[in-house]
Amino acid sequence: MISISLDKSYKCGKQIYSCSISKDNNVIAAGCHDGNIFLVSPSGEQIIDTCKYAVNACLFSSKFLIAGSTDECIYFWDFVTLDLLHSLTIHKGPIRSLALSKDESVLVSGSGDQKVGVINIFPDSAPKLARYLYLNESDAGMISDVCISSSNSIIVVSSTSGNVFLYDVMISKPRNVIYNAHEMGANCCDITVFKDTLLVCTAGADYMAKLWELDSESFEYLLYHEFSGHTGQILCCKLYNLISEQKLILVTGSIDRSIIIWDVEGKAKLHQAPCHSAFVYNLDVFGDQIVTCSSDKTVKLWNAGVGKIKTVTVVPLSHHLELSEWTNKQVTSWLHYIVPNCKTSLTGNDLLSKDADDLVNALIGKDSHLSSRLKHSILLIKSFNGIPSEFLCPISMEIMTDPVVTSDGHSYERSNISEWLAAGHLTSPLTNTALTSSSLISNHNLRKLIQTVFFTDSKKSMS
Repeated sequence: MISISLDKSYKCGKQIYSCSISKDNNVIAAGCHDGNIFLVSPSGEQIIDTCKYAVNACLFSSKFLIAGSTDECIYFWDFVTLDLLHSLTIHKGPIRSLALSKDESVLVSGSGDQKVGVINIFPDSAPKLARYLYLNESDAGMISDVCISSSNSIIVVSSTSGNVFLYDVMISKPRNVIYNAHEMGANCCDITVFKDTLLVCTAGADYMAKLWELDSESFEYLLYHEFSGHTGQILCCKLYNLISEQKLILVTGSIDRSIIIWDVEGKAKLHQAPCHSAFVYNLDVFGDQIVTCSSDKTVKLWNAGVGKIKTVTVVPLSHHLELSEWTNKQVTSWLHYIVPNCKTSLTGNDLLSKDADDLVNALIGKDSHLSSRLKHSILLIKSFNGIPSEFLCPISMEIMTDPVVTSDGHSYERSNISEWLAAGHLTSPLTNTALTSSSLISNHNLRKLIQTVFFTDSKKSMS
């Protein structure tokens, strides 16, 4: 029986969007929303302050620590000295994802400019762009993740449209497309070889992870299996060989705050663990160790293998307002986000006590084109016993529509924090410490999550 046990937990104090573990298992890197990289090693904790904006992707090679940022740059630090060796600007949009080939000679970057960069990595000289790959479909959506095969010949790109693009690394246009791989969006992807079969993993907003068999010559694909077990969108996935068990494992992380370990060959769920008190944004695996990161501002290291399942204690949500505590003001704010101009006298207790279908029928009618969206949102807030804390502005305690980050490291609704600053306040509304700057940086990752959750029609039930 496979289980995971919590080895170590590190409180970063910042929202974390990406994480990686070095190949010697000695160093963990966590990319933060403020542009810093939080490093943990046997010698202690350290902060790298180089990127101007959020670090959306980070990874280790044997020589480099590599990071991609919203500032459109890819950075390369010496893994040992942490000296910045190179910075590469090849995109005109935020770097959303990075993937490194097994032999570390090719780096792949996915960006908001709808281009995939194929970058050659050299031991003793600066990395250099080899070519771009293009999403040439009109319904391509936005790039969410990239991965590269161990042979360096195939690149997979997932997109928010739900389509997954399959490339020959030498050809700029996709050889094939897995259309509608995931209803409402494909959030992540990975690729590996298992028993001489090339397997592609995709996961997304439909709460599903899927494995596809891919022919490396024809680029024809066949669905191998669908894995269902999460109660929220899957944000990250990794395929890896679990050394202690000698089997291929799939690990998925979700907005339901858990990770699930799946047996690929057995097509079964082996273990599910509640890992964080907020969304699991990213994960990485090496050997029998898994590292996860979350918007709860922690990065955690787990040991996977045979053994007794250990109970994991998570930090409670900060400034989380339980559903039973909602006044009509909170209900109205949430409802207006889903169905504009809808009026109600309901409170949180009413939402708890009434059936979702009955609530939809009473509020907008079951035949409304928004009924599926509203039911999905009702089930979600019941599942979370309220709204996830990271969705709420700490000033108004209402759902944010335009979240921004200030120099205190916290996210606020733009209009609320702007009003606070305009009134002459020079301190953080949350901590009362001095703000070092009045600059406001758009929190695009958080805004995307809020919009995806509340503006998505769902055919799945979150029971």
